[in-house]
Amino acid sequence: MPDKPDSRGTRKLLLLVCVAFVFCVISLGVTFTVQYYNERRLTAELERTQLELQSLGAQIVTIKDADLQSMNDYIGAYAQIEPLQNRYDEKLQKFIELYNRARERDSHRGYLSIQNFRGRHHPETWENMSEIISLVRQINEITKREGQVIHGMAALPEVERVRYWHEEFMPLATEEHELREKLLAADKNMPPEHSEQ
Repeated sequence: MPDKPDSRGTRKLLLLVCVAFVFCVISLGVTFTVQYYNERRLTAELERTQLELQSLGAQIVTIKDADLQSMNDYIGAYAQIEPLQNRYDEKLQKFIELYNRARERDSHRGYLSIQNFRGRHHPETWENMSEIISLVRQINEITKREGQVIHGMAALPEVERVRYWHEEFMPLATEEHELREKLLAADKNMPPEHSEQ
């Protein structure tokens, strides 16, 4: 007995629905896979750049916080800091660009974002991190200015160095110390889950 025309149409419709469903499932799978890969890559870049920044920053702080007693000690220390400072600037700029990209991505999550399944949005973490970045930038700028002051001091005769030191360098050192204290406080305010972002 031949198939009725209605049953052929029903089979075709059922087949079409099944194909559409499979296509949607595959599309979602590909979308989530690409998002996951992009998120992991961005997170890895952020973490790597952050570690490089911390390493360079630690080297700079170690030199600055050493037991520098004479003006010549400071001149020698800032001569060592200068190449590190240039690398630090590059890494800081890269970190800021990556951070801004990650923050932008997080703020424009769609319904089909893999981040919706991995964890909730943490705007307070982004704000705290923005504050930390601002403080790090300010400290970085002060370190550059300190280096310029030390270069200027090196060109002066010995008798003028102490006055120049107290008038030009010490206010910068005081400001840097205050910013470091703020940075420590801001870092303590970061929620424990900030490493997820």
